[in-house]
Amino acid sequence: MHRSALHDDLRATLALALPAVAQSLLQTLVFLADRFFLGHHSAAALAAMQIAGPLTWTLQSVFGAFGVGTLAVIGRAVGAGDRRLAASALYGSLVPALALGLLVGGVSALGLQPLVDVLGGGASTAVRGEAARYLGVVLPAMPLLFVAMVCTQALQAGGDTRTPLAIAIATNALNLALNAVLIFGRFGLPRLGARGAAIANVSAFALEAALSLAALSRRDRLVSLRAVGPLDVRAGMRRVLRVSWGAFGERALYHTGYLVYVRITNGLGPVAMAAHQALLSLESVSFLSADGFGVAAGSRVAQRLGAGDPGGARRAGWIAAGTSAALIAVVAVCLYFGAEGMLRVFLDDPAAIREGVRAMLPGALVQVPMVLSIVLLQSLRGAGATREAFGIAVLGSFVVRIAATLFFVQGLHLGLAGVWLGSGCDWILRAALASWRWQLGHWARVKV
Repeated sequence: MHRSALHDDLRATLALALPAVAQSLLQTLVFLADRFFLGHHSAAALAAMQIAGPLTWTLQSVFGAFGVGTLAVIGRAVGAGDRRLAASALYGSLVPALALGLLVGGVSALGLQPLVDVLGGGASTAVRGEAARYLGVVLPAMPLLFVAMVCTQALQAGGDTRTPLAIAIATNALNLALNAVLIFGRFGLPRLGARGAAIANVSAFALEAALSLAALSRRDRLVSLRAVGPLDVRAGMRRVLRVSWGAFGERALYHTGYLVYVRITNGLGPVAMAAHQALLSLESVSFLSADGFGVAAGSRVAQRLGAGDPGGARRAGWIAAGTSAALIAVVAVCLYFGAEGMLRVFLDDPAAIREGVRAMLPGALVQVPMVLSIVLLQSLRGAGATREAFGIAVLGSFVVRIAATLFFVQGLHLGLAGVWLGSGCDWILRAALASWRWQLGHWARVKV
């Protein structure tokens, strides 16, 4: 019986995880395409993504934290068969998503240059200029991105990871086509560089939001904008936000530490910045694959808890974590032994390639701890245990990562390799603590 339950859980987890992983890898392709085209447009354009990329990712992650509440509340509602609660939580997620997107877009209009100057301390004027041009297009479009993120979380919480995959295929195709045309100025258009990449990204955001809203407008879905009967949107919003506050605090502190980490990295100069962006492009295969398994884990955990099955929830977390770790162990080996050839895809500068190869060893060694921490922390969030996830992430990123990076970079003068050693210390600690907290099982008693 136990073996049968494990087998069923594995099948169910993989059925959710594989489309989510494929969707995440398509997101990786967007990331890689931007870096590939920009890297062959100019070194300054690629290095600019070391300023613009962390800032946009920080805003996306911090202000998209209410998606954690979306996943937990809708997942439990689906597990309990309560379609009205699922619809109430969906509307209760879309309202703050749109409001926060408008807030971020409005604040960005007040001035970008101080942010660019702070993050790009070691960058040239050309690099900072490319970063400002990219951000000037992307940040005002944050409402589109935030709405698309909530819609995707809602679909996944309802057990549908195939529709987000299909949407990702469409948005990816649009992004690739526009990148190729706008960055290099084909068909008589001007060469737009980083601004062209930004226009391509925003166009993809708009398409993703439109298609996701259309998918959620079908009445036959477990999670639908057209649910029958009176909805209590305020109650749905309160439940979503109650779960999300811990995730919001976690991400705000995590990304504060992360931006300090980015500033340390950027202080190494343009060569290290370009090499770091190329390494992140390669590592994104691991990171976003783990994110796909984390989506499956969070959804399964929430649904099993909603159905009154904490044992099934525990198994779902461990199965997703173990499966993703086995997959990424293979990826880590490929990254290490194929480092130089892979870096040449993104870099033409021999000095940047050498810097990247030296940093690849510590990067490859921590791929498995990284994915374990991502999946198990997402499992905790799916259970609504955002305070536990908060404590682990803050200790790792805000304390350990910054201290270790400063030690390796400024104390031992290891350059970019020291940056990756510092992040490795963070991932190892987070994996150990997340495994311990998941096994203890206190998350099963959290009220959502």
